[in-house]
Parts: sequence; C-alpha cells; structure tokens
Amino acid sequence: MGLYMLWITVKLGTIDNDRPWEPWFKAGMAFAVLSMFIWMLARLRVGHTFIGPDGVTTRGAVIRRHRAWPDLYDIRVEPGPAGRWSPDHSTLAYGMDGRRLPLFFVDSRQCDDLPAEVEAIRTDGAAWRDMPWTYLPEIEEKIRRRALRRASWNRAFICMMCSYVPALFLILWRVFHDEDGHPVLFLVWGPLAVLLACLTLFVATESRRPTRTE
Repeated sequence: MGLYMLWITVKLGTIDNDRPWEPWFKAGMAFAVLSMFIWMLARLRVGHTFIGPDGVTTRGAVIRRHRAWPDLYDIRVEPGPAGRWSPDHSTLAYGMDGRRLPLFFVDSRQCDDLPAEVEAIRTDGAAWRDMPWTYLPEIEEKIRRRALRRASWNRAFICMMCSYVPALFLILWRVFHDEDGHPVLFLVWGPLAVLLACLTLFVATESRRPTRTE
C-alpha cells in the first residue's frame, strides 16, 4: 500500500495544472489514498476483540463498541465477502435489535478452528449471561430486514462506483476537445444522483428479494 500510494503521488505530480480544478483534484486524490492507508495501519495496530464476563468489546481503527451479554442474541460464523483480501468466514455478534457487531480478527485466517473457537465463546457467553441461546422469530426477522437493507446500500454503492467509468471518459473527452471537463458535475453530482436513484429502487424492492442463504 505504501508503494502504491507513492506511485499515485508521482503520477499526480506529473499532471499539469492548466485548469483551476486540477490542483484540487490532485489534492483530493492524494488525501483519499493517504486516509485509506492510515486507516488500514490503525486498524491493524489497535484493532482487537475482547470477550469477558461483562460482554463483547471490539475496537477498529477509531470506533470502540461494546455489547453486554444480556443485549446479545447470538454469535454466528458467516461467509465473508469474496476477495483475496478478506477471510472466507468471519464472526458476527447479533444484538436483540438485530444489529450485527463484527468481531475483529475472529475469522478463518486468524483461527485454526473457527467453529470450535466460536462455540467456546458461545459456551462461556451462555454461562456469563446466565441463560441459553434461544431462537426468537421476531429477532430473526429484524436480522433479515437489516441484511436486506445492507444489501441495498452495497448494491447502490457498487452502481455509484461503476458510474465513475463513463464519467471519467466524458471528462477526458471534453478536456481533449479543449472544453471544460466539469469534474464536479461528473465526479460528484452525477455519482451522487446514481447512488440515490439506485438506493431508492433497491429499497423499494427489498420485500421481493430473498435473504442470502448463509
């Protein structure tokens, strides 16, 4: 990531500032890459999951979250997102409100036997919360609805990112023809409109989509 950031910085430095928006574009790109790099380093350095008698505590790059055992509904192993940078399976703690809490580094890459590790956590959790893990249909429905809403946001975000491809072609075409590239229109307002339109569509069709089978 460090080499990649250095390469992007060198490439941005070779762009001539012939137009008033180009310095802002280069600064924004450099800031975005630097922020991503710092976030990754911070998450690897301070990220952790702590499980004790008072509940489950996770900390990422910045945010610290805690759930007491009585507020937890279940702890599950679920498939992770596809990709070489993500573990095949990760662990999620679900609250009584249906919200999920990812347990950082409790995954198939960090644990040799993830199911056994999670089962041990569930056993200790049942003793600390002084009640067994039970199946509640109303909580399962909340989890299902939140999963559909996350899927709607993810799909809308993917559509927004895909909209940058034609936007970049339009900007380059206008620049090569000595016209104003309108970067704010094509790189900000256009993708934002795509995000809102796709999110509205996906949310409206949530009831027709099945929840992904874990």
